[in-house]
Amino acid sequence: MAMKIIPKPCELIKNWCFWLIVITFIAIILRSLPAWTNAAWGCDFGIYYGLTNSLVDNKDLFNPYYGWGGSYQYFPVLYAVTGVAHWITGIDVLTIMPKIAPIFGGLSVLIFYFVVYKLLGDRKMALLSSLFLAVLPFHVYQTSHASPLTIGHFFMMLSIYLFIKFREDVRFIIPLFISTILLIMSHHLTTYFYLISLISIVFVENASKKEWTPSLNKDVLYISATSGLIFSYWIFIATPVYESFMRVGLRVGPISINSSYTIILFYILFFSMFGIIWLKRRYNLFVIKDKPTAKSAIVKFSLTLVIILTTMGVFSVVKLPWTNFSFTPLSIIYSLPLTLIFAFGVAGVRYTRFIPNGSFIRGWLLAILLSLVYGVLTNSSTILPHRHFEYIMAPLSIISLYGIRGIFLNLNYERISKFTDRFRHIKKPSLYFFKKSSLLQKRQPLYIAVILLLVTANAVSVYPSHVALNASYEAITDEDFAVIEWMGENYNKNDCVIASDHRLARVTEAVGFNTTLDESSIVWISENFTDCLYELEGIGKNHSRITHVIIDDIMKDKVVHVGFGQIFYMTNESYEKFSYQPFELAYRNKTINENMEEVHWAEIYEINWTYIEKYLKHPLE
Repeated sequence: MAMKIIPKPCELIKNWCFWLIVITFIAIILRSLPAWTNAAWGCDFGIYYGLTNSLVDNKDLFNPYYGWGGSYQYFPVLYAVTGVAHWITGIDVLTIMPKIAPIFGGLSVLIFYFVVYKLLGDRKMALLSSLFLAVLPFHVYQTSHASPLTIGHFFMMLSIYLFIKFREDVRFIIPLFISTILLIMSHHLTTYFYLISLISIVFVENASKKEWTPSLNKDVLYISATSGLIFSYWIFIATPVYESFMRVGLRVGPISINSSYTIILFYILFFSMFGIIWLKRRYNLFVIKDKPTAKSAIVKFSLTLVIILTTMGVFSVVKLPWTNFSFTPLSIIYSLPLTLIFAFGVAGVRYTRFIPNGSFIRGWLLAILLSLVYGVLTNSSTILPHRHFEYIMAPLSIISLYGIRGIFLNLNYERISKFTDRFRHIKKPSLYFFKKSSLLQKRQPLYIAVILLLVTANAVSVYPSHVALNASYEAITDEDFAVIEWMGENYNKNDCVIASDHRLARVTEAVGFNTTLDESSIVWISENFTDCLYELEGIGKNHSRITHVIIDDIMKDKVVHVGFGQIFYMTNESYEKFSYQPFELAYRNKTINENMEEVHWAEIYEINWTYIEKYLKHPLE
């Protein structure tokens, strides 16, 4: 009897494993597009590139870092993974690094499937939730970067899955702690979201029941141990995180709590939440018994859509307070698919009260929402409001499906069923069943069509929506690297201070040059050198006089993203000043297409300080 090796197409289509592989490939490919279409990708890429090179050269896990920002050297999992891949394949770091991280970003979607399946016990819902997470813009865009947060997302999802398994079987404590340690060493912000999510999950689960959950003792022990590991790592190893992320402490209006008291307050609040649960049970607070209807779901969906679009409309005129940019009309249009997902998510929250482990999902969502509210109200410089959206994508992928189901699988069901009830007692009762059956047949294809439309629209809008904001452009071109390589061959790195945007400045730091550390801004918008002379001189800055300026077509034609909240746009006049003294073009690299048009270019200018000094002595000559 011949063995059955290749399944038939119809059998393959019905196989959940096949669709999970397809979804995972979609997730990886979508996140990998920038890495394969650019030389590198990410405004902070140079930071991670430099630290990975240090790890490869020195064979040390923790290497010193003297560039812009801080604490990056204390989260080395990305650098270690890239270094191992480099040693195994022999491919240089610059080539392999942008390609590896997006794979981990896509694999987090794979793990998410198993998380949802463990929670709901429904393979179709797990597959559809994973499909949503595979394409939702915030998650896709952030995990497309070769950055620690991408690896953090992977180990956060793995840790959540192993946490669920640990609740069922205590033997999973070993892989759970390994994953937790790797998460802690991957990215501090992701670790923060993981910790608050677990606490909120345990709180909501117990607050939703009349009795304590069977896993409560294990939950408390694990969360206590994990929080101890996190705080210890930040205090004794990742000290800049403790200084910036913790020492600032909590601020609510005039009240300020420093870091030591913040940690104490954390444990007080953690254990006092059980008292809140007791009070909730004692006085039977916030009890919801009525099941949601299609009508209520449509109302919530519509109100949410109106509120989001109105808010975006307001912030198309007024700048977002924590980002210093406004929505453009085009960016609002590109954001519509994700806006619909948020609206469906609000419509679906109520349904989680009537599904298996719905309290787990609500707790996950609640933690991120509360942190977002805190970040907005306090204008926090560490818990930035916009960073919450990439983490909210996971629970949103689940609850939005219930919103879609609640609306489209119950579409007009109550109203039409009341109408058809009139036909129950007529001579042809088949008419009643025909009308109801016809409605059921139409709803299912509509439900699937809406999902496919949302998946396609969100996938297509991922990168255009970010570009449409005109706030940053994260591509790094071959021409950029060619100019920086030329600089390394022709200049003494110790004698140079380079001015450029955030992307290119971080790469020049990675190869050993000094930069203005994002303190150059007027130089990009001034129309003559005298208007930015104090900046060139370094007066009032943390750098000495600027010796060289790097410009590429992205800076000239799109945006000069100097740093967070520092966004500038060059004009023809502000660019043309570099054609005259004291600026002297030292090297230019460009690519030309078949029509003899420049595709990309990059330039390095030397600053003639002899000319400037002569001008200052005789400004009228």
